[in-house]
Amino acid sequence: MRHLPNANEGGPASTLCGLLGGQQIQRSARFVKVRKDGSGGGAMCPLRVPLLAILVSMALCQYYDYEDQPSSSMLGPSGPNCNQECDCPISFPSAMYCDSRKLKSVPVVPTGIKYLYLQNNQIDEIKAGVFDNVTAELRWLVLDNNQITNAKIAKGTIDKLTVLEKLFFSNNGLTEPVIPPSKALDELKIMHNKLSKFPSGLLSDKENLTSVNLQHNHLTSDAISGAFKGPKKLLSLDVSHNKLKKLPAGVPSSLEILYADYNDIDSVGTGYLNKLPSLQYLRISHNKLVDSGLPAGVFNVSSLVELDLSFNKLQSIPEINQQLEQLYLQANEINISSTMKSLRCCLPPASRFHSEMAHLVRLLCILFVVGSVIGQDMPYEEYMAQIQACPQECRCLPNFPRAVYCDNKGLKTIPKIPPNTWYLYLQNNLIEVLSPDALRNATQLRWLNLNRNKITSEGLEEGVLKAMSHLAHLYMDDNLLSSVPSPLPASLEHLRLSRNRISKIPAGVFIGLDKLSLLDLQGNKLMDDAVTEVSLKGLSNLVQINLAKNQLISMPLGLPPTTSQIFLDGNNIEKIPAGYFKGLPKVAFLRLNHNKLGSSGFPNNVFNISSILDLQLSHNQLTEVPVIPPGLEHLHLDHNKIKSVSGSNICPVSIDAVDDSINESVPRLRYLRLDGNEIKPPISRDVILCFRLLTSIVI
Repeated sequence: MRHLPNANEGGPASTLCGLLGGQQIQRSARFVKVRKDGSGGGAMCPLRVPLLAILVSMALCQYYDYEDQPSSSMLGPSGPNCNQECDCPISFPSAMYCDSRKLKSVPVVPTGIKYLYLQNNQIDEIKAGVFDNVTAELRWLVLDNNQITNAKIAKGTIDKLTVLEKLFFSNNGLTEPVIPPSKALDELKIMHNKLSKFPSGLLSDKENLTSVNLQHNHLTSDAISGAFKGPKKLLSLDVSHNKLKKLPAGVPSSLEILYADYNDIDSVGTGYLNKLPSLQYLRISHNKLVDSGLPAGVFNVSSLVELDLSFNKLQSIPEINQQLEQLYLQANEINISSTMKSLRCCLPPASRFHSEMAHLVRLLCILFVVGSVIGQDMPYEEYMAQIQACPQECRCLPNFPRAVYCDNKGLKTIPKIPPNTWYLYLQNNLIEVLSPDALRNATQLRWLNLNRNKITSEGLEEGVLKAMSHLAHLYMDDNLLSSVPSPLPASLEHLRLSRNRISKIPAGVFIGLDKLSLLDLQGNKLMDDAVTEVSLKGLSNLVQINLAKNQLISMPLGLPPTTSQIFLDGNNIEKIPAGYFKGLPKVAFLRLNHNKLGSSGFPNNVFNISSILDLQLSHNQLTEVPVIPPGLEHLHLDHNKIKSVSGSNICPVSIDAVDDSINESVPRLRYLRLDGNEIKPPISRDVILCFRLLTSIVI
């Protein structure tokens, strides 16, 4: 089953630290950071993100980019009850995947579908009747990243979905919320729209609603007045990046998380937090809070674990409760005298003084030696310079200061990037040119994401990438490149260039790239003369190469012996030369789905290599099963022209030699797909006798 993509496409680093800095906050250390100049620091991300991201990428995303959507061959064949424009995996027949298909409208949804994925299309309308078959069945509806407006949603569509549990409607053009009648609704996301109002009563019967995300809209305090009174189980509410002048009124007492960053809030009402006894995380950073707008003791509540008041206009530290664990006050106007006064306000009564003195001592120590506790990753001075230099078009998280998020901003040029940036996210913009001046300060970059822009090879000025001597990950999927960029930095480890217009790999472009382990060129215009020993020379440590969906007729030449994952799906390959894999002793994953291979196009034993674990030959023209190596674990032969399977012919050992015991001599095949051929069940008994470890046969 494919999991729902994360709404934040910031990449592995942003996802990981978003979790650490968001709802899954660590609660081990108590701290407050301020300086005489009113600045301060946040928690440093405790994990080494690049290492973890690489492990996740290699372990979970061996083939497709984490932002890519699997092809139909990855999802498996669609069930019979599926719209022809979408995929409905047989292994998960209640889900229909219609995402990333350039659809203009919502297709008719057949009976039985409970989970519907429509994100990343060009949908601008929802016609009447498309959900009529599933009004009492549909549970998840994902419409993120489309062009839908309220005027193009026909009556009797979403307003008839009576059991919907999750509605994701982010990155569209809604000016009013779209709410289904379902009382089972538990998650509502309408981020990055144009909402200017949210009438009260829309959520009055949504007693199971636990999460509401409305950030990046045009909502005012009056527009949401009374909007959240109904949901009695609401745990998380995010109204960041709106036009609020005060915190939302009438929120239920069950609320645990309230984010209201980037608004125009200048005050907090007396007793506001007393009405929210379960509130643990409150963020009001990047607002207009002043001392006079905070009544005495307004934040002195025992439930709060984290309080973020950074980037406001406070001149003193507000009174806080001893239970508070994380307090962010950087980029205010606080001075030392007001700090000491505030700390005296925090002192416990005499009866509790000794029992809590340890905490206060730690607080004072941190206050005056803050520069040394920011962490070994970044000195305090660099930390503050980095946060304060954040471009106004972008986001910089205090708890992950080396990352700059400029994605989904409609940028045509790259803003000035702070010098201590390691991770730069510029995906989903309109950038056409990458010039040396654009990234002159960003000499420390490790991770650069330029996916889904409009960069051409002509717009990629010479030397701009070579100058990034620390760059390990370069993502330029979905641009307009016609050639692999050159020159590239020797530090590069992952290079992703899928879905461009690349027809050329310059000779010698990879020479010196000894660290490059992943090369993704799927979905381009590469022909045989572009993928040669000359063009691939220098890839001495390559592990994975993806050449799927190009225009290859022959197997690529020049692959280094280190290669273990080769993906060639969706080409026009007809033949495999004898001995082709002798120079590839480590190949473990080989995918040749959707080609033109016939059984006469290669020697019968060409795949009989000891290292291979996963072999995929689906959607070809094979008439017989090739020789299977003893160590092979997964074999995909579906949708060929095979008429019969004989265990005596395909068993890599003599069937007579296979006894009842499971030992090293037993073939390791565990999964076999033969559906879509001319084979009629039942399968031959000798196949079962040979492959004792088989757990699944699809026929």
